[in-house]
Amino acid sequence: MNRQIGLGIALSLSLAITAWGCNGDQIESGVKTTGTKLEKAGGAIESGTKSLGEKIKETGTGSKLEGAASTTGAVIEKGGEKTREVLDKTGEKLKEVAPAAGKAVDKAGEKLQELKDKAGPELKDLKEKAGEKLKELEDKAKDIINKETGKN
Repeated sequence: MNRQIGLGIALSLSLAITAWGCNGDQIESGVKTTGTKLEKAGGAIESGTKSLGEKIKETGTGSKLEGAASTTGAVIEKGGEKTREVLDKTGEKLKEVAPAAGKAVDKAGEKLQELKDKAGPELKDLKEKAGEKLKELEDKAKDIINKETGKN
């Protein structure tokens, strides 16, 4: 279910991004960069938690809480390792889907251009007709207001 939601969001974003003027290559590059940064963040988290775990173990050495400190340090280190694994996998998956995301954006851009080409002339004609009718209504409204207020 979460994958479907994520995929839906990704595809919806491709349409929005296309409307803002980004192309598929830019999106692909951005997704790959995000994946790489997630992997780097995972490494930094693992390194930080390893240091923290070691400091907790050192702090507890020789005290009554040595066992608890050692266990807490080990748990923190293991949590950092698992976090890195998750972020690395996420980064890899993002890099794998980057080309598909780029293609989706390009395809959405093509569809928007087709829609513009097909609907553009009709919308322009509609705008012209509506403009004429609005001018007529404005003139009639002015005449009615002038008659009601006694102005000519």
